[in-house]
Amino acid sequence: MRSFSISHKGEAKEFILDETATVGELRAIVADAFGVEPQNQRLLLKGGNFTHDSTMLGNAIPTENSSARIVLMGTATRDIEKFKASTARRVEGQANRHKYMATVSRTPRTAQGGENSYGFLGFEPLAEFADKARALAMLHKLAADEGVKQVMKKHEYVVGTLRELHPAEKTILGYNRNRGQVIALRLRTDSLDGFRDYGEVRRVLMHELAHIVWDEHDVNFRTLNSQLCREVVELDWTRRGRTVGSASYAPELLDVGVDGGALGATGFVLGGEAPQLPPGDTDQPAVTNRRRELVYKAAQKRMDKKT
Repeated sequence: MRSFSISHKGEAKEFILDETATVGELRAIVADAFGVEPQNQRLLLKGGNFTHDSTMLGNAIPTENSSARIVLMGTATRDIEKFKASTARRVEGQANRHKYMATVSRTPRTAQGGENSYGFLGFEPLAEFADKARALAMLHKLAADEGVKQVMKKHEYVVGTLRELHPAEKTILGYNRNRGQVIALRLRTDSLDGFRDYGEVRRVLMHELAHIVWDEHDVNFRTLNSQLCREVVELDWTRRGRTVGSASYAPELLDVGVDGGALGATGFVLGGEAPQLPPGDTDQPAVTNRRRELVYKAAQKRMDKKT
């Protein structure tokens, strides 16, 4: 009889086998004890010979080594299965992410059914304010606004959540995440003593709806933004007779400083303030930006006074 121990990953077990037992039989016993299949086993012992399964232990283990300590190298079957499952989940997750990016981040969210399928699916006011009911009412008012409803219907827009933007985000008035998955609007004044002018908030909403189609503030975006700002007035049959060309829909008042563009799938914030005009700079684009900045600030002050 031969007595010896086998250790695997810090765990040691004692064995007693007849010297006529073969290496193959030893491997079967090891598989039961440690969960490492014979084909995955590597038995290490100074002077040992475990190459052939038919070799008897009397020849595999040196006779002078009366208390042999064999080291088992190999991965247990359960660990292999866990690794395969983890790899499969990772591959599936990557595939799902590619599908998500292709269907959500790259294409507009549009209705999938009849005319009642467009619109806003959920509303989220800031819960930390005591007058959150007023904020929720404004979000619902925007969704029920006839002009907004007609714009959503015409362009088949679907917004997952219409959310109140925290007033601490003072560099932006809103954002659009994942092309309509979430649209957030700043409803409160900077001083937190009231709510912003409804018409101004609605124009910011038109700005963010344009980001459902175009991410950057390029000519395509500005064209669509102007169109939506015009349509939200023109398509509102409850307000027929008002002058379309008035400031009630002029998008240039909010073309600077609304946001930094559409937010991608990662959700990072792209903020940005209005550009500053360097002293003495007479470059025409800079002058134009400065003029737009002043108009924007004037609109901000007007909104605060109205509330």
